[in-house]
Amino acid sequence: MATFRSVLRQAFHISGGQRVRIVAQRTALRARSGAFRNEIGVRMHADPTDIRGVLLAMYHGNLDRSAVATWRRLAEELRPTVALDIGANYGEVAFSTRYHQRLRQLHLVEPNPAVLHRLRETVRHSGADYPDIVLHEGAASDESGTARLNFHTHSGVSSLRLPSDRGVSVDCFRLDERITLDPDDSLLFKIDVEGHELAALEGMAGLLRGRQVAGICEVMHADDELLEFLCDHFAVTIIRAGVEHPVDLDGLRDTIAQARATGWAGLSKDVVLRSR
Repeated sequence: MATFRSVLRQAFHISGGQRVRIVAQRTALRARSGAFRNEIGVRMHADPTDIRGVLLAMYHGNLDRSAVATWRRLAEELRPTVALDIGANYGEVAFSTRYHQRLRQLHLVEPNPAVLHRLRETVRHSGADYPDIVLHEGAASDESGTARLNFHTHSGVSSLRLPSDRGVSVDCFRLDERITLDPDDSLLFKIDVEGHELAALEGMAGLLRGRQVAGICEVMHADDELLEFLCDHFAVTIIRAGVEHPVDLDGLRDTIAQARATGWAGLSKDVVLRSR
């Protein structure tokens, strides 16, 4: 199964016909002021100058196919009352499904100013189709303050941790100081923040304790400290060829090392986390 990163890589090594298709998609997206419909009919918005935005529109809002499929599956399994997308980008994952009627809040966290302009439009047009949507403009972290958001080749790899010669200062905050959950709430979450996952998790500790949770966490840039945290706090599964496989800490370490050596062939960049 192709990951969205492999799709993006291929965008830079494609046939002439595919290049023409991308140019046509960019032109059409620009003509519609960045608007397009995803697979389930949600009106979304993306930046026509961002290759990730163009490809997202081309693939009808489902570019990171593994993450979208996993999110849909977990949403049906957990039937959460609150959903939280950290590193929402254009809202690809958060708006990929119609949630069970139990859902009362959908939280989106995104620091990239170029993306936020488009994400605000998506939120504005989606209010009738989803419950209370809360957009947190800034970066989830383990403490409040500011940090440099570094820009890279496309919006999906902007990072607080991976350096670049281009960037902007953004606000940082603990999510457990911004979001209040009821004692009986269940939480579905996704974290894709390009190396800042541990800080985001530590900053939402108050949201995770004593409740049923399920989530997706990117591990492409994971160090051993993050892997230990995940295995200490959650039941962890890897996703290989679309199928979940439970792992312990040693198994997770071995899997990540093998994935890095083989280019993540057949393995999702995300792991699935569930409360024990």
